[in-house]
Amino acid sequence: MRIMTYNIRSGRGLDGRLNLDRIAQVIAAENPDVVALQEVDCKRRRTRHQDQAQMLAKQLGYHCAFVAARRWQQGEYGNALLSRFPLLECQRVLLPKPLRLPVEARCMMQLTLAVPGGELHIWNTHLGLLAAERRLQVQLLLQHFLHQPDRRLILCGDFNARPRSKEITGLGLHLQRVLSHRTFPGFLPVVHLDHVFHSQHLRVVRTFVPKSLLARRASDHLPLVVDMAWT
Repeated sequence: MRIMTYNIRSGRGLDGRLNLDRIAQVIAAENPDVVALQEVDCKRRRTRHQDQAQMLAKQLGYHCAFVAARRWQQGEYGNALLSRFPLLECQRVLLPKPLRLPVEARCMMQLTLAVPGGELHIWNTHLGLLAAERRLQVQLLLQHFLHQPDRRLILCGDFNARPRSKEITGLGLHLQRVLSHRTFPGFLPVVHLDHVFHSQHLRVVRTFVPKSLLARRASDHLPLVVDMAWT
């Protein structure tokens, strides 16, 4: 099973151009089974009223789901999932933020997929920019996991946190962490911001970051790809 997590910056590349086709080409080149997307627009004026999750799913032949972190009178912004496996359930979990701080609303999408051999839970998230904000959000993630610690789970997304941060090491006490790679900024990546965690039911076969010229231009993040197998 190949998992990809990818912050697509609403399809706007490092050259400032809105071009969702480049995002689709980057995804298609790696042929993932599941794609967790962050910074996805739905019918917003700034991205020509595109339903970006549906457009990518239709172009690439995936099932898809979208949840909004922010909503306006016209359009939404949030996370999406593309999957070759049928989607059984999708829920939105709003993530906390410190009081009196003007920070962006964040969310996690919790999905259940019908995979060969049973069900697989995918959690796709995009954490905040401030350390205090992220710690509150990680506490909530762990509360949800510890409520059902035996579930087959993959947690992935843009954590806005480096591998040695308290947020990432804290999650690593309860879930197994995939070796991360530099994914930001896209053209010359120097920072590890995108991460994947998984339950003990899975093992990592391979992990890598596509670094084609197209991938370096399509977004301000590079995608992180992980091949997994059942233990």
